[in-house]
Amino acid sequence: MIGYCHSKLFISVVALIWSAIIFSCTVDTLQKISSGELDDQPVEEVINVKLVYTSEGRLRNEVTAKKAIKYQTGDSIRYIFPMGIYIKSYKDSIPESDLVADSATLDDYRGMMLFTATGNVVARNFITNKELDTGGPLRWDGKNKTIETNVYTEIYSETDTIYAKYGIFSDDRFKEVDIRGQSGIIYKEFTRQQRADSIID
Repeated sequence: MIGYCHSKLFISVVALIWSAIIFSCTVDTLQKISSGELDDQPVEEVINVKLVYTSEGRLRNEVTAKKAIKYQTGDSIRYIFPMGIYIKSYKDSIPESDLVADSATLDDYRGMMLFTATGNVVARNFITNKELDTGGPLRWDGKNKTIETNVYTEIYSETDTIYAKYGIFSDDRFKEVDIRGQSGIIYKEFTRQQRADSIID
């Protein structure tokens, strides 16, 4: 009976100490969050990501990445894709365009999206049969529906290649493209699909 009481007391003491430790850690963490000390810490990390976006029951975008890291500060959310990203976009559930890059970030502030792709960025429009190739960064502004680069970029079509020395500014469907510092036209083959496969597999 004495042994039972002692073990019961021991368990109670351990539980009390454990509760105090948890409470102390929770208070400490909450203080750090409120002071902004943890703003640079990820809140979520996911391996082998596949995201599907729909609108009004129709497929709009598929995002595939080997790794995604999420940061959040107040209303601002940032997703980082450090190991490559592949995006396929749809119109009326039919593939319209795709993009592949070595890395990317997606900033979301109250629904206002800014997507930045970096490193061997290649985008293709299946409707116009045009492809864009740049080292990046390539920026997509979700609010204004625009795409912009400010570095050397090449635009491929079935017949030629346009060199944009200082990048391009375009609507996000590549229907109206402002080519900055256009020079030389030549046709060149393209290796986008192999890189996309390496990200998906």
